[in-house]
Order: sequence, then structure tokens, then C-alpha cells
Amino acid sequence: MKKITLLLLLSITFNNYAQDVSIKKSEIFKDSKKNSSLVYSLEDENGGLVTIRAFYGGMLQKLKGYYIQHFDSNLKLLKEVEYEVDKNELKNAFIKDNKLHLIEYNIDKKADKITFNAVSAYLKDLKFSYKEILSLSEDEQQKYFGVLLFPFLINNFSQYDNNNAGEVVMSSNNSYFVINFDIKNKDKETHKIFVFNNNFEKVYEQLIEKNIKDKYFDYQSIDIDDNNGTVYFLGKSFENESRKSKKKGEANYHFELYKVNTNGQTKTSFKNADKFISSLELITSDNRVACVGFYGKKDENKINGVSLFNLNPETLKIETEKFTPFSEQFLSDKYGNKGGKKKRKKEKGIKNIDFKDVNLMDNGDIVLNAEEFYITTRTSTSAKGIVSTRTVYHFDDIISLRLNTDGDLKWARNINKRQVGFSNSSYTSITVGEDSYFFINCSDNIKKLSADRIAFKQTKAKKSNLYVIKINQEGNFDFKKLIDDKESKVYYKVNNGNVNLDNQTVILIGKRKKKSRVLKLKI
Repeated sequence: MKKITLLLLLSITFNNYAQDVSIKKSEIFKDSKKNSSLVYSLEDENGGLVTIRAFYGGMLQKLKGYYIQHFDSNLKLLKEVEYEVDKNELKNAFIKDNKLHLIEYNIDKKADKITFNAVSAYLKDLKFSYKEILSLSEDEQQKYFGVLLFPFLINNFSQYDNNNAGEVVMSSNNSYFVINFDIKNKDKETHKIFVFNNNFEKVYEQLIEKNIKDKYFDYQSIDIDDNNGTVYFLGKSFENESRKSKKKGEANYHFELYKVNTNGQTKTSFKNADKFISSLELITSDNRVACVGFYGKKDENKINGVSLFNLNPETLKIETEKFTPFSEQFLSDKYGNKGGKKKRKKEKGIKNIDFKDVNLMDNGDIVLNAEEFYITTRTSTSAKGIVSTRTVYHFDDIISLRLNTDGDLKWARNINKRQVGFSNSSYTSITVGEDSYFFINCSDNIKKLSADRIAFKQTKAKKSNLYVIKINQEGNFDFKKLIDDKESKVYYKVNNGNVNLDNQTVILIGKRKKKSRVLKLKI
């Protein structure tokens, strides 16, 4: 009876903003490997769906290959293949002219080179053909990077930055893609980019070098224009040969934005001495380049609001610089009133914010989503004196904000939740029209907090319900259960969802041991 009363109270507290979400499920199928995760989901011109899932095996759960499955518009399985790997890895994928195209990275030990291949197949048979589109021999590696990539790929992973194996980023409509190499060079920060069109023809290549030691430069993000293949490259450059975020009370770093195309490259830099920004994310469209992120007043380890920089796409001149503190509504969501005000005053900001995604709306507004993420370790000693340490991964509150074109805050909301582990934690989000949607796993036991707030609670993976939370254009939110655990033989991995903005769909994989199911949610 208490549970029913609680839900009735919640329905009164929050207006019914939850819009229906259509649901399609595939049949449950069995994988040969227990551990798999969704890497890509692509929708064909007939409403069908291609999913590509990485599967892992062995003691260290090493990548063993990919399940590639083609479904029709009703998620009936049409064709599937297993794509095995050895020294190769998929870096991106797209569909064009009823063909599935994979961009594959490969280490060729016999030829002492690294290659990128276009791997293509008609959807009807999934029989792949291979075409080499980029190759780097020993001489070319020395020329471009000053070091050899190949030996380090096998023996010394410490030589690499995050994108050592070549990050591949597609343009918004898959007209172009960029391969971005980031190699550690002790004397210079070095990136090499190669731009191709979707016929796998190289359009241009450019070397981005900065006369600064690699350890004093943090790569932020990269984006590519769908109209002409122009690349925008964003990095964070530390000053005074120190990675300290602050020197003499001021920010000890600045951000650098590069614009790269067939004509060469231009660069601009910007900072604010009194505001501390941990990272920024690029946003580009036909007539706009912007950088958005969170900032702190005193230290980048504490977050107090959101920052936005609008830059002229042609000249890279800053046209808008705006720092907007979190709203009273947001802080009340998170801390509540009365006693909560003392806590937020004491903490002087929020820690452990993990940026998740950014969405550019049709009217130029920006929706920024994040999550409280942190890691703790717990050490215990048994009666026999055996010491053991357990590492716990925490996925807590959802943070969502909407800014107008000039960086003014339209609304900011904090959705309370507490989750640990990877199996049924975190969320997948999508923005459609004026509304933002968040798909989460949680218990039916939704907790009511002070100041008309609620908190979503975790449960065991096999007892997870799938919920959707919606925030509308005024910043009001509601929630709705989509799938009850009692009606499902699998739980849905919301931390591994894929979003298709053009078709307004979210693809999730249902898992339980070797049982799998594809779920398609359409707003």
C-alpha cells in the first residue's frame, strides 16, 4: 500500500510530460560469447537496422571479434556474421548505397606497417571485400611523427596518447571522415590528420605541430564539416612548463582551436584568468563553431556553472564568451532546501562531473548532459589477516542544462540517482525537438526526498526496469516505466546505447548471460 501511495503522490507532484515512446524488440538470440557490447548501430534506407557488437573472451577479456547483424524494419534477423580480429580493430562504420562500410585499423607485422582498410559488403549477403586506403611504413612514420609507431604498437603502449591507433570521426551525414593520430613526441605535441570522402578517396592531409612538450598539451575533441571536409581541432595547452591548473591565483592554461583544410591551417587561443575550465567540447554546424564546458570559480576540481565560447567559423574570432552559474532550481534539485543549503555552501561547488554528450537544437540552443562519476577503493582485512582491495565505480546524479545561443541558462536540472558497477548503471540520452529524454535502469522503489524531489534507486541487473525520464522546454520533468523486469527475460544496457538523431531512435542491447536482444526506441 505504501508503494502505491508514493507513486500517486509523485504523479501529483510532477505534471504528465512523459510522451509515449514506441518500442520494438527483436527475438532473443544466443551469442557464442557471454560478454559483448554495442559499438555501432546503423539504420538503412528501408527502415532496417545493422548492429555491430564487439565480443570479448579469455582471462583478460580481450577483443576477439564483432557480431554483425542486419535486421528488417520489424527487427526480424535477416543476416548475421562473426567478424574475427587479430591485429585489427574497427574504427567506424556507415551505410551507403545499400552497402555496409567498415573502417578497419590493422597492424601488418610481416610488412612492418600499419594500415587502414575500407571493408565493404552489400547488406543482402554481408560478404566483405577489402581496400587499403592508408598505409604508414617505417619511413613514413619517422617522417610524420619522428618516432616509429609500429614497434611501440606491439611492445610499448606507454608511448601513446589516447588516439595513438588513429581516431576516426565521421561528419554529420557521413560525407567525410578524418583519421586523427596522436603520438607522443617528447619535444613537440604532434598530430597527423588524414581526411577522406565517403568514396574512400583522400582529400588532404595535414600535420599539426606545437612547440611544446607533449605532457603539457591535452587533446580535447575534433569535428569535421560535412560540406567541405574542414576539420576543427581543439586542445588545452598548459603554460610555464607546468601542469598545475593555477599559478599566482590565475588559470595556468589556455585553449587552442585549429581550423584545418586543403588550404592549410589557422589557429586561435583563448582563456579566462579567473575561471577554471577542466575541459571543453566542440560544437559545429553549417554556420557556427562553439566550445562548451563546465567551469569553477576557484579551482577546476569544483564546478560552479557552465561556459560557452562562440567563434566566427571563418576567422575563429571569439564573438561570445559567457560564464553562467548553476541556477537555484538546479542547486535545490541536488541539495534540497534548509539543511541542503548548508551543505552546498560548505562544498563550494560540485565535484566529479563527467561530461556525457552535447546536443545542438534547431534554434541554436545547446543541451549539455553529464553525470557524477567517481571511483572509490575499499580495503578490508579478513580474520586470517588477508588484505583485499575492492574498486567501486560510482554513477550518480544526472546533470542536464539548456543554454540559448548567447550562453544564457534556460533551465538546469539535477536528477538524483545512486548506482555502482557497469552492468546496469548510467544512462543513454537523446534530444528530440524541444525535449530531452534519458533512459535508465532502476528499481520500482523510487525514493521521495525533501523539497518535492525524487531519487532513482539501483537494483540487481536481472531485476532492472527500463525507465524514461523527460525534460521539456520549460525544464519540467516526468518519468515513465517502459519495460518491467517481470515482463522481460533480459535487462537493457543503458550505459551502452546508440543514438540516431536523424531517425530519433535509441538502440539498446538486452543481455542476460549469453542471451541477447535488440531494442529499438523511437520518440
